[in-house]
Amino acid sequence: MENFLAAHDLAFQPFDMEGDTLWQLDALKQLLRPVDEYISEFRVFATYARLTDVLQLIHLFRQGLDSDIAIQAIRRGPNNNLQAWIEAEKQGDKIIHMEKIYLGRKQAKCPNRILAKEKHYMNLNWLQPHNCKGTPHT
Repeated sequence: MENFLAAHDLAFQPFDMEGDTLWQLDALKQLLRPVDEYISEFRVFATYARLTDVLQLIHLFRQGLDSDIAIQAIRRGPNNNLQAWIEAEKQGDKIIHMEKIYLGRKQAKCPNRILAKEKHYMNLNWLQPHNCKGTPHT
């Protein structure tokens, strides 16, 4: 029975396990998933693909990042090692998350601010502090 199971597993394995995994790694995208989930999946595929070239790993890792997080990571100027890129991505994700929270709070406090800018873009009064009823503070 053990021989049958071993033969069965061997028959249904991919023909080129490393090549197939490399293809999956190349196609891997973050797609708004949590950063840690993307990092874990990337590490699994990189291990199975048996990649050792650090620059290739960095290229594949960076290629799969969401663009806003990739920009934040690039701004951090990480060294040419994968761990530095992973840390830069985590920091970039935190910054993006905090910006969304800040902008969400700002909009929730004063939803008319954006409309005021659109309606009165020629009038510089919208630059003044205002309350949410649309009148400037005095």
